[in-house]
Amino acid sequence: MSLQAPGGGPAGCGAPRFVEANGLRLQIFEWGVSGTPPALLLHSLAAHSHWWDWTAPLLADRFHVVALDLRGHGGSQWAEPPAYGFIDYVGDVVALADRLGWRSPLVIGHSLGGYVGAYLASRYPARVGALVVADMLTAWSEAEERRAVELAERSPLRFTSPAEAGARFGLAPPDTRASREWLQHLGESGVRARPTGGWEHAFDRRVFLHPRPDPWPFLPGVGCPTLVVRGSGSAVMDRETWLQVTTAVRRGQFAELKHAFHHLILDEPQGFVAVVQKWLATVGEGKGT
Repeated sequence: MSLQAPGGGPAGCGAPRFVEANGLRLQIFEWGVSGTPPALLLHSLAAHSHWWDWTAPLLADRFHVVALDLRGHGGSQWAEPPAYGFIDYVGDVVALADRLGWRSPLVIGHSLGGYVGAYLASRYPARVGALVVADMLTAWSEAEERRAVELAERSPLRFTSPAEAGARFGLAPPDTRASREWLQHLGESGVRARPTGGWEHAFDRRVFLHPRPDPWPFLPGVGCPTLVVRGSGSAVMDRETWLQVTTAVRRGQFAELKHAFHHLILDEPQGFVAVVQKWLATVGEGKGT
């Protein structure tokens, strides 16, 4: 059965539905055909599954692709009291895989999603067939930690319409090759209606209060085939860290997208998928079940 949404939306949006996991109602989007090898996509901090709208359709000819709105993000329920630790996200992924009947999918994560994917592969090695870590943050400075607290405490922006949200949407870091049309789509699809009128970003600002990133203790426990990808112009994952992550995991390989920045799934979706597919051919596409 094809799972592509009718018309595909402005950027190949998947078919949406909700699942219950750990007491929360989580939104997922699906592409491809159920029964083909599974692939799970995990987005970055304060983002949502529509960030994969240019990547997922390119994978859907080989995979049953599912993108998850992490708890507190997109259409997924907010956690009360707030629970946005890495282990909370990992627990949701395991529960979602159980609901989908997936044993060990291919997991592809960007930024925060890459961190969650690596932590998942370390804590539950049998639940990840292969892993792609895309431009992952590995440390916070004191200034960055203070900035996270400021972002969490800041009053949410208000918009009169999704169109206004799209027009005002920008990336952090700002470097990108994505078109204004693509950013408009991300902004419009990343808001929710307020009960008192107007619109606001569709994420719980308390997601910024996650623990300080420190993947080095758990990366040696990642035993599945792992591809570490960075954008050559990334301000988040420099070349030294990129190579350190690759060598920290047990079966790591690395790749770099020459015309991309941190948001490489927006900058070079075709190039990103081509790199992933070339790597999968070397490790065996049947890693996902």
